[in-house]
Amino acid sequence: MSKITHEIIENYQEFLQAENYPNIGRAMRLSNGVFDIIVTLDVGPRIMHFSLAGKKNMFNDDCSLIEHMPDGKTWYSYGGHRVWHAPEAFTRSYAIDDEPLEKYELTENGICMYRKEEAWTHIQKIIEVEFKEDRLVVYNRLVNKGAWPIEMAVWGQTSFAKDSLLICPVTQRGTGLLPNASYVMWPYARMNDPRANFGQRFITVNTDSVNPEAFKFGYPDEMGWAALINYDMCLIKAFEHDRKGTYPDMGCSFESYTQNWGGEIEDLTPLKTVKPGKMYEHKNEWFIFDNVKRPDPRNEDEVSEVMAPLLEKAGLELPVVSGQEWDPYFENEDDD
Repeated sequence: MSKITHEIIENYQEFLQAENYPNIGRAMRLSNGVFDIIVTLDVGPRIMHFSLAGKKNMFNDDCSLIEHMPDGKTWYSYGGHRVWHAPEAFTRSYAIDDEPLEKYELTENGICMYRKEEAWTHIQKIIEVEFKEDRLVVYNRLVNKGAWPIEMAVWGQTSFAKDSLLICPVTQRGTGLLPNASYVMWPYARMNDPRANFGQRFITVNTDSVNPEAFKFGYPDEMGWAALINYDMCLIKAFEHDRKGTYPDMGCSFESYTQNWGGEIEDLTPLKTVKPGKMYEHKNEWFIFDNVKRPDPRNEDEVSEVMAPLLEKAGLELPVVSGQEWDPYFENEDDD
């Protein structure tokens, strides 16, 4: 692997030549010659940019969304990738992250970023990035700095650019007469949203820059990956799903939010009681592949043809409808 290079960007707003980031301040660009990332130093921690070296950013880095908090402060979305704690609750989840990092450490293969302990929750957020030759490994961490145990899940949220095509695998586990999956909807969303297609092998969401309506769904993503296609490239985000775990939001290990500015792919750990002084970690693996054809999102054979070689390179599973019959007398399926 090539040596990791890094450089400080003194003003991210000027670097982007954008007006949406008056408060973001300094950032750092790192590269291993295969992938480029940009991380924030004066807010966050955030990973604002992830791309193949010299290519377009696969993340949404032009997001001016804000939330007004009860204490009069403003929460800025900023975009990029961030770590949160779940379940979501206003205002706890929207802890202001507009102060400089407590510290950051350059490592042999990347960077580790530490946020100050949150005043309300007594949780510290940490993101570590490790460059590999074929992927980026991202460790999302929450540390309980308080005096009492906290039940929470680690929530990795990645904001993607508008006009992306989201592709998610449908669970193919054979359960015969019993259900093998559940799908969760939010009050403002509808399952017949024209951007979404719930197929036999894939769920696709064809985001656009015109439709202002919000759409969000979630489900237990047993195959542990989701993909975005944009700019003739494919970003695959891989994570672990624990079939025995209890997940937030009616059992979701994966969720996605879509609006006309772009959207988010969100993956979660099971809920866990974290004792004082202990850390809870959620690992992601990110891949990008170039020269990828954008398939018809409603043609599952076409989606499968595009995704099959990419998933093989990433060591991930393609959802394939199995003809194997379920044995109703086999009761120890999960005893492994």
